[in-house]
Amino acid sequence: MAGLCLLTVFGAVVFYTVPVEMSYLLDDLDVDSTGVIGAVTAVASAATVLGSLVFTRLTGDPRRRLPVLLLPCAAGFLVMGVADGLPLLIAGAVLNCFGTGLLLPSLLTLAMSRLEYADRGRGIGLWTAAFFLGEFVCPLVLLGGKGALGSLASAVALLGFATLTVSAVLLPLARRTAVPLPRQVPEQR
Repeated sequence: MAGLCLLTVFGAVVFYTVPVEMSYLLDDLDVDSTGVIGAVTAVASAATVLGSLVFTRLTGDPRRRLPVLLLPCAAGFLVMGVADGLPLLIAGAVLNCFGTGLLLPSLLTLAMSRLEYADRGRGIGLWTAAFFLGEFVCPLVLLGGKGALGSLASAVALLGFATLTVSAVLLPLARRTAVPLPRQVPEQR
């Protein structure tokens, strides 16, 4: 679970970037209307819901699809990083959030699939702790990136490149022969 928890911390940073930082990105584009900020954040959140609904239609091993699911997240960050106006920022946020809607249940499914039935409560507790650790470090990571690069948009773009890198690192791991997964249901006695 250690590697999966580390990946989950990163996934949570990816997941929380738009909800936490969107108002600041909009402010950098001189959008100061609270109504517009709320509407843009709501549209991006709706894309997360849509991604989660699409996840229910996916089949196959979650290990094999994880690198691919990181791609819309990365692409969205890259678009947001270069956005010089509201439409492009919204497009990037929607793309990213659609990807995070796919990513979060995939990470959880992967965690569940690795655990024996009797260990799932403790294992998902670890997974949840890792996810909330990522939520905590998300603004710190982006503030550090903003300080180093000079703008929040640049920090978001750098996170996009980091997400692409994680996807590339996971790709050969996903292609390896799958290790048999634990039984999914307890024995009946």
